[in-house]
Amino acid sequence: MAEQVATLRASFSPDRLGTYATVFIAFQISSIPAKDQIPLTGMTVWLPSEIGLATSGLGLENCLLSRLEDAGPEGCPFDSLMGRGVASAEIPFGSEVVVQSAQVDVFSARVQNGRLALMVFVDAQSPVEAELVFPATVVPASAPFSEGVETNIPLVPTVPGGSDVAVTRFQMALGPTAAGRDHFVYYRSVRGHRVAYSPRGLLLPPVCPSSGFPFRAQFTFADGSTATAHATVPCPNTDRHTRL
Repeated sequence: MAEQVATLRASFSPDRLGTYATVFIAFQISSIPAKDQIPLTGMTVWLPSEIGLATSGLGLENCLLSRLEDAGPEGCPFDSLMGRGVASAEIPFGSEVVVQSAQVDVFSARVQNGRLALMVFVDAQSPVEAELVFPATVVPASAPFSEGVETNIPLVPTVPGGSDVAVTRFQMALGPTAAGRDHFVYYRSVRGHRVAYSPRGLLLPPVCPSSGFPFRAQFTFADGSTATAHATVPCPNTDRHTRL
């Protein structure tokens, strides 16, 4: 049986304590033996203590599932977009393996059972064309984490009777970037005029744990196997009094 191995990376921008920042999260999944990827069906990413979505400046409005399914991202309010990213997958075609990329958008959704909720929109074009919409839920966590973002990922077939798509890489920016495709704006009313502005990201605490900010991810695969990965964002180069 193939073993799935995961690695995780995380970073902040700006990397400055006590300020709002965009959080970058990326993972890679490889297989032992190589090229024997198992489709990813579930994922939970845990955020460090005192860094949470509820206290961020993101998701000021909610996107409705029906609007997202009918019209895509254009059907959601501008102020519901929380982050953007790119996913890569390996697709077997006969004896060859083709790598496909897909754009990913994450939106704020209505609270579900007292918990913050998100919706994920995935747009893949070629060689397998697919638009996916699936939910994610913010779940509680114990120290040294504040909360986790949990989602089940639907299987995507390649061709009739063929293998399902296996995600191998993913990178996401929670919050707006300075430029490029991942940059986005919100709108507010100022003296009767609609004004665009860059939303705040996730609030970094004023102090840093001595070992840095920990992240953790748990992955579940179609064969029932799991993999876990960890990452740490080092404390910024600041005065020692800002460290726990």
